Amino acid sequence: MKFTGELTEAVLLKRYDRILVDVAVSKKEIRTIYCPNNGLLRGCDSLGSRIWFSTSLNPKRKHPYVWEMVEVDGSHLVLVNNLRSHDLIIEAFEQNLMPELVGYDEIAKDQLLDKSNIVIDLALKNFNSNQGCYVMVEHVTMGDEIHRGFFPDAPHTRSLKELNDLIDLKIKGHRAILFFLVQHTGIDRVFPADHVDKQYGLLLREAIKVGVEICAYRLAISLTEIKIDKSIQVIIPKKLPLISKPI
Repeated sequence: MKFTGELTEAVLLKRYDRILVDVAVSKKEIRTIYCPNNGLLRGCDSLGSRIWFSTSLNPKRKHPYVWEMVEVDGSHLVLVNNLRSHDLIIEAFEQNLMPELVGYDEIAKDQLLDKSNIVIDLALKNFNSNQGCYVMVEHVTMGDEIHRGFFPDAPHTRSLKELNDLIDLKIKGHRAILFFLVQHTGIDRVFPADHVDKQYGLLLREAIKVGVEICAYRLAISLTEIKIDKSIQVIIPKKLPLISKPI
């Protein structure tokens, strides 16, 4: 996925209400830009960080500038714009880059399943089979100095619901996949953040027991293009730590 226009570099000054950010484009110019990521962005929204934003061509947008990525730890890039995630996976699917999703004829995003309140991030179909393949996507942006990634970066009821939905779909006989999209170029393996949300860690292990599949793919990120780069390992320790507390 290539950016349609050149990105603008700026310095992060302040994030507020989760969806707005003040940035300095120069010593004399400060702009308010839209943040298409309502997560905590732990470690990714530090004052003074280098960021890059795009400019929307839609004249009706209240905030035409969109935060795309941030530099962390001196050299790693993190994709902030979660709105691109599903299209990135679809692009990789169409290029047969992910073995877990090979063998399906069709992929669609944001699907409401019939007779349920389950909204699926990605639904895949094989025209010769009645079994559905349903994918929930989680965005991994929190990493540490030894290249580990963690999810979630804060307790969130939405992530718990999505994991419960996958469990339900698997019990009903469908393929159910939890897809960690690693949006941080410095992460080479993913762990459940048991120290942040013990409840999610427990539910994740239950999901594995019933057969929910888990995979993780890291993005390659540059100032001109973003794409699925490689599969990386998901490591699930058998036991949770005795004490669970936010970091």
